[in-house]
Amino acid sequence: MSDVVRVLVVDDSATQRCLLQSILKPAGYQIDTASDGVEALAYVKEHPPQLVVTDLKMPHMDGLQLVREISQLQLNVPVILTTAAGSEMVAAEALHAGAASYVPKAGLGRLLLTTVRRILELHKATQQNQSLADCLSSMTIEWKLTNDQSLVPNLIGRVESILEEVANYDQGQQMQIAMALDEAIVNAIVHGNLEVSSDLRRIDDGQPYLDKIKERIAMKPYCDRRVVFRLQVSRNQATFTIRDQGPGFCLEDVADATDPANLEKEGGRGLLLINTFMDEVQHHGGGTEIVMTKYCPEIPVEIEA
Repeated sequence: MSDVVRVLVVDDSATQRCLLQSILKPAGYQIDTASDGVEALAYVKEHPPQLVVTDLKMPHMDGLQLVREISQLQLNVPVILTTAAGSEMVAAEALHAGAASYVPKAGLGRLLLTTVRRILELHKATQQNQSLADCLSSMTIEWKLTNDQSLVPNLIGRVESILEEVANYDQGQQMQIAMALDEAIVNAIVHGNLEVSSDLRRIDDGQPYLDKIKERIAMKPYCDRRVVFRLQVSRNQATFTIRDQGPGFCLEDVADATDPANLEKEGGRGLLLINTFMDEVQHHGGGTEIVMTKYCPEIPVEIEA
């Protein structure tokens, strides 16, 4: 039973709870349910699940307040939001408050299971990396990655380990950094090096998208391209530079990544998460390089009386 992954589904609609269960349960997850944030918070305190999937608009305690409570209590349980059209501003606020990601209700069938699996992988990698010793005050390290997406969680786990040695991020911030890095590195591989359009995700439950990725991983010139990932970290901040070898893109053609209205747009989802979770984001090289910075909270200094 220790290997069973428990997911708490929170929604005031019984129909919606059944839908979420029908997506997640066949994948082997144990599903528990709650009908509002109050019930969910009590459950998380008593029986912490590995993950919470929650609606935003609910009576008694909505999804935003639930995210805030879980974050403030440092319960270390990642939360995924399910968002409906019209809830963009609240969803963006919840991401800032500590939610790990979101899935538009219009795309639950395509995106929910993939998002759940990815967050659980990243959360496990974060949990397994314990602080080593008081060692480093700064570090710069660079990796050159192939287009194998299965390497990304292990890389992020290594990055988390380094951040724990040097910086002062809490668990919520570590999870947000992991999500932003995952989006940026996968974007560099799939959309940069392999030149696969996210529009293919909308066709036949995304199968053409997966087929095109598999095809181009073994096809020249795509298979020879690499993603360079550089980490620069000090006590005060971490800067992540990701550069692909694709043709780049026109930034003006991409939806405004800071506009919450793009929560429901498939193509802008990754950039919105990146811009929400990082303090500074810059694009260079005609879209082939992204530089992201996350500042560290100051460590309180105890003054002896």
